[in-house]
Amino acid sequence: MNYKKYLSLFLLTCVVFTLLVKTAQAQKMFYSGFVVTNSGDTVKGKIPFDLGTNNNYHVVDVKDDKGFVKKFNVWQIKMYSLNNEFYYTKKAEKGEMQHRNDLVFMHQTQIGTYTLYEYEYVRKIGGARSYEDGGIAPDGEKDFYIEKKDGAFIYFSRLSYKKVLKELMQDKPECAAIIEDNEFEYNKIPDLIRCYNAK
Repeated sequence: MNYKKYLSLFLLTCVVFTLLVKTAQAQKMFYSGFVVTNSGDTVKGKIPFDLGTNNNYHVVDVKDDKGFVKKFNVWQIKMYSLNNEFYYTKKAEKGEMQHRNDLVFMHQTQIGTYTLYEYEYVRKIGGARSYEDGGIAPDGEKDFYIEKKDGAFIYFSRLSYKKVLKELMQDKPECAAIIEDNEFEYNKIPDLIRCYNAK
């Protein structure tokens, strides 16, 4: 009799614990942020970090002090800021974006002679709280772009990125030498741009 009672209590505890974990996972993490519209207006509020919903690089939600949520998409805004990180509306080279005229939000990660943008195009739908929870390697699943001082926007294709980088680095031989390293791969482009901007 006692055995059945303890077993029932154990099973009930497991069910309650599972429900609590699922509820916590479903909650979004909100950060202070703002949106700049195409007309130049700034809308401030809390922006949820959710790899499956908010950070899918074409829609961003902003919640005001009263809890009202307004959705903005790539056609409506120039950029948004989330937790002091900046995302700008840019044109991507990926074919999957054709239905949005290739417009996406790209994460601006470096500013300098070459401003570096990352476009993370593979995501797991759901309320993930981190890259790992979302099934994304923190150093992969991204395309890289740079914007030059003259406004030119350059995409680094995985087929020709080394050739393009060599041309861009030719005036900084110490940075260009990094490309010749056998261990230099696509996901190390940010290191190379950092080298160039620091010189």
